[in-house]
Amino acid sequence: MAEHVIWVGATRARQEALVPIHNPPYFDLGRLQPLLDAGVLLLTPNLRLSRRIKAEWDRQQMAAGKLAWCPAAVKALDQWLAECWQQGVNDGRLKGGRVLNAQQEVELWRQVIEADRSQYGDYSLLQVGSAAELARQARENLLRAGLDMAAPAVACEFPLDPDCSTFQRWLQAFENKLGQLNALTAVDRLAALASAPPASNLLRVVLVDFDDVPPLHRACLERLANETVEIASAVGEAPLVAHSYPDRQTELAAVAAWAARHYRQQPEARLGILLADMHGDRAPLEYLLRREFDCLGDNYTSLPVNFSTGITLDRAPVVRDALRILASCGPKLPLADILGLLTSRFVNLPDRQEARSVKLLQQLFEDGAEQVDVGRLRYLARQVRVGDERGLSLGDVLAQCSEMRLQRLRHCPSAWIAELNRVLDAWGWPGPGPLDSLEYQQVEAWYQVLEGYASLDTLCGELELDSAVALLQRCCQGQISQPQTADTNIQVLGPLEAAGLQFDYIWFCGLQGSRWPAPVRPNPFIPMALQRKHEMPHSSSEREWQYAATLMRQYRAGCQQMTASYSRQLDGAPELPSPLLQGTSCQAMDVAAGPPTLWRQLASAAEVVTIVDNRAPPLADDELAAIRGGSAIVQAQANCPFQAFAGKRLQLEPLGENRAGLAHTDRGKILHNALYALWGTLENSDNLRDADEGAIAAAVSNAAEAALAAVPESLRQLVGMHCLDLERTRLQNLLVEWLQLERAREPFIVVDREAPVTLKLGKLELNLRVDRVDELADGSRLLIDYKSGRNSLAHWLGERPSQPQLPLYGLAEEVSALAFAEVRPRQARFLGLGRVSGVSGIQEDIAKAVKRYTSCEDWESLLTEWRHNLSRLAEDFVAGVSGVDPLATACNYCGLDAVCRVGIAGEVPQ
Repeated sequence: MAEHVIWVGATRARQEALVPIHNPPYFDLGRLQPLLDAGVLLLTPNLRLSRRIKAEWDRQQMAAGKLAWCPAAVKALDQWLAECWQQGVNDGRLKGGRVLNAQQEVELWRQVIEADRSQYGDYSLLQVGSAAELARQARENLLRAGLDMAAPAVACEFPLDPDCSTFQRWLQAFENKLGQLNALTAVDRLAALASAPPASNLLRVVLVDFDDVPPLHRACLERLANETVEIASAVGEAPLVAHSYPDRQTELAAVAAWAARHYRQQPEARLGILLADMHGDRAPLEYLLRREFDCLGDNYTSLPVNFSTGITLDRAPVVRDALRILASCGPKLPLADILGLLTSRFVNLPDRQEARSVKLLQQLFEDGAEQVDVGRLRYLARQVRVGDERGLSLGDVLAQCSEMRLQRLRHCPSAWIAELNRVLDAWGWPGPGPLDSLEYQQVEAWYQVLEGYASLDTLCGELELDSAVALLQRCCQGQISQPQTADTNIQVLGPLEAAGLQFDYIWFCGLQGSRWPAPVRPNPFIPMALQRKHEMPHSSSEREWQYAATLMRQYRAGCQQMTASYSRQLDGAPELPSPLLQGTSCQAMDVAAGPPTLWRQLASAAEVVTIVDNRAPPLADDELAAIRGGSAIVQAQANCPFQAFAGKRLQLEPLGENRAGLAHTDRGKILHNALYALWGTLENSDNLRDADEGAIAAAVSNAAEAALAAVPESLRQLVGMHCLDLERTRLQNLLVEWLQLERAREPFIVVDREAPVTLKLGKLELNLRVDRVDELADGSRLLIDYKSGRNSLAHWLGERPSQPQLPLYGLAEEVSALAFAEVRPRQARFLGLGRVSGVSGIQEDIAKAVKRYTSCEDWESLLTEWRHNLSRLAEDFVAGVSGVDPLATACNYCGLDAVCRVGIAGEVPQ
């Protein structure tokens, strides 16, 4: 049989004149025109190119004034072969069967792998889903290469590698499953065509812009085409300009600015932005493009850019929240998902923005659990109270879902759909408000996914709730959400998708040497030698080089000017340009990306109004009377006046952080409680010296038990009993070590523990609580503040002492000394100032101890300076002094940076 398949490289030569632009097509029909006029079938490597050719054909016919015409005979190769297979089944030439889609195929592989692992168990897998996808790709690569796994020459290579040998076992089980289900995959259809007798009505076909045709496809064409003619690609080479940027963000920002500039100067110009790493760069580039075109707000849907690749459906906000809702029917829910649902407009929770919702979130963050028990969430949502209002609708919704008893059910996927829809209805999904065009399309895609989900019954059988929801999430992950938008002059494409298309200007970014040509990524389930021998995808550097070089030639032949760029640093490692840029002068662009052009124009046209915002209104008498607090008010005012204003007057608090065990603050509270209980038993130094080891051990044990008994139940459940047992042991050892230091002191009596003290500084009244007060042998008193970390006397000194607790206590009580009691493993010590003797770590020479920070000569002058400085801080707080003026370390644990925006306006503490 004569072969006559025509190969055409549909490109155009470089045009010397870059302007003016006359709205050129994305595809120049050029030499294809006679074939289209004759009705010859054109086959393309992908749907995008076939649609472009059809669109250009239709535009050409309309331009000729025609009212009706025959559509162009253009199809993607895989689409046409699928139609040929179906026709063969209808004619009785080929055996039919159920064709599995990609999701069904992966699910079948998952079942095979999990069954094999439970039977053999001689290997471990981190992610079954990833292994299933790799196995699917391995089988497809083998079939596309025209290899028969049953052939001894092929099969004998697999047992030599453990992974390949395991795959060989999986493959046999997979084939058996297909036979039991009377099913086949998309590539099985091609294998059936390739082995079938030649068609009776052989066609003449044209392959457009194929870089490579796999052997299996060639075999199919031999059965279906009667002519093969190869036509050389058009020759052309547009000028190439290369740029390098310090990092990826700067590079993408430059691309976005370039697109916006061309769009405003030449709105009719066709721009192609090619991303070597479409997966990693698409999202940040989209944001930067939206910023440049001012499409981040109300005109979000007006972005004049078309992306060839969408996002997986599970990442679409409306679908993401639907999956979060379904996950709430399980025993636990991530705290991040709870926060997302309480701020989502796709649920009907009318009170989700009220103060009770905020208080619920505060409680959950204070608990510190990353995974929240749904039963506890339901309880807290019903009990939360602000003023006279109690409970949230969230609690009622969770109770309604709990009453459905879904965790007790087992259904096949199609039966689960009704149950899951009941849950979504209870939450009011997709929300009370109208959906925009994009969200509407995503909801429609959700229902399409549910149809595919129902088709998994025969593959998956009956499932429990968690497995059913996980399966639905995988289905959404396998579905691409691509908005249906009007054609635009700016296209963002991957390297392969741009092949054969034509633009006025192309910018290809991400051409680091480590990324382009793409690194070799052989399939781990096929012997390496076999992959290289048959030139399978990603199997060798030579193949990747040839592939990348061919695409680069096509790009340059299909545009008037091409810009290439790369980042000199990626993920913290230095990068070199792609070797395909060798011989091209590369200009280093070191200027960091500034604000978008539109923003700069608006800013330059705006009238600047300066508002001095470093002072709030003074505290009125009623507000002053309502202020409750102790040393924390003065401490915040000293560390940063805005911190005091925001925390005490606006009552802003940063949310807590997730934790896997006891936080540092938790351990500090437990230590304080243990020391409180311990000295309630010992009372004085004489009892401490007279106690033997057994008595000390008993006192320490009782103190540790008392401290741990005060741990809140929610924290107990979070950290678990094992963690508390470890903390008990640590605490007992720490207390025994501390008592050894206390034994060495001269006689003392503990006269107060956690004693309340009131101090008035000007109009501000502070309620203080002293950890401990010791009366020494001479009748003088020592104030002690327990600390579990390292401290410095410098924190007490200066005009703005960062830790003024003890100085405040010293002003409230007649004392002779102040001291930190640093209760730390192997580093226990007292650290303080005063006029007492016999306590190691307390310095009596005041002038020497404080000379770097103040000129005070003795204890009395130091107390006088403290009163002056602390009174001034209190007066500033009352007067409304609230400027953003942090001390060097004040921002480390503040948590209010999103409000004060320190650093954004250049106010970075030095």
